[in-house]
Amino acid sequence: MDNKETSIKEALRKVEQALGSIRYGEIIIKVQNGNPVYVDKYERERVGRYGEEKRE
Repeated sequence: MDNKETSIKEALRKVEQALGSIRYGEIIIKVQNGNPVYVDKYERERVGRYGEEKRE
């Protein structure tokens, strides 16, 4: 297994971890020369549904 394959497998492992813990947000993967070099997640908070009427 070469270094590129190792980098890809490690990035996929990190993406899998992020998907397991995120509810709303983004997962960012940065790539240089075909190698993933950075995986991060940004979580968002959902405050309501678009177009939903407010009920009182």
